[in-house]
Amino acid sequence: MFRAVRVAALTLLLCASAFGGAQAQKRETISFESRQKGEPVQVTAEITWPANPGGGPVPAMVIHHGSGGVGEREAHYVRELVPMGVATVVIDSFKPRGVTSTVLDQSAVTGQDFNLDALAALKALAADPRIDRRRIGIMGFSKGGTSALMASHEQLVLAAGGTPGGPRYALHVPLYPSCYSHYYQPHTTGAPIYLLLGGADTYVGYEPCVSYGEALRAAGATIQTKVFPGAMHGFDYGPRYSIPNGENYSKCVNQQQPDRSWVMRDSGIVTFGPGGKPIPGAIANAVAACKTLGVKGGADDAAAKQSMEDLKAYVRRHLLGG
Repeated sequence: MFRAVRVAALTLLLCASAFGGAQAQKRETISFESRQKGEPVQVTAEITWPANPGGGPVPAMVIHHGSGGVGEREAHYVRELVPMGVATVVIDSFKPRGVTSTVLDQSAVTGQDFNLDALAALKALAADPRIDRRRIGIMGFSKGGTSALMASHEQLVLAAGGTPGGPRYALHVPLYPSCYSHYYQPHTTGAPIYLLLGGADTYVGYEPCVSYGEALRAAGATIQTKVFPGAMHGFDYGPRYSIPNGENYSKCVNQQQPDRSWVMRDSGIVTFGPGGKPIPGAIANAVAACKTLGVKGGADDAAAKQSMEDLKAYVRRHLLGG
């Protein structure tokens, strides 16, 4: 759990950059408090503002990076979304923690850390009068895609310090996330969720997200799942890559039971006892049994084009009002 978010405007500048393209963009860096291994940490995010001739609050899209950190992928989406009239907010969950990548060690910055960062960013943005707190979306890639999905879970919002009447994301677009945690009868905020998956994804797989999407829908969530046939992990942007010693958790699915215990799907190892009570050493044993090494991915032209068109349609519908 963490304390109320504090927003600090650090830098306000007008310049052309990778995030702004050839046309000068108004950019601003903010910070907000999150957690790292139980201790407070100031996480940063860069906002790129759209032209706003009419004045008034604007919609925003939080963009959460993957295991490789912030780079050209995030800049690509900034260039596409800002001209639509949406402020983009690129979170950097690595730099404040002294990390550049988690490809070889996913524990360096955990999924829980990412979840907390995403929810802390929401609080910070909702407190900014320049942003319409009712029209804040979140999208992410891989590890950031997982946080974009988990931010839709009402119990996680409340556990992170949210209040019943507090801000909620209005749109969730996870691209090729890891669906490692399957909650029992998950209760979402009600905001729409669009899962975009690669049918040839061997990094995180796609079946765990398809099956979890069905569970979310059965529990009342507004969710659509789209699988791009033949598309690999990272199908939306970037060159092909293969990392033999990259950590691969595609076979790891931790399922919550009716008594709130957790059981690893493939091995049957109980990771948390009834009521979610931790079992010493169980997670390490379960992960050791399902983790493999070797990750690969890369862009697929057709999937990249279609997923961008889909994303813009979601943004128009849910953040721009038509």
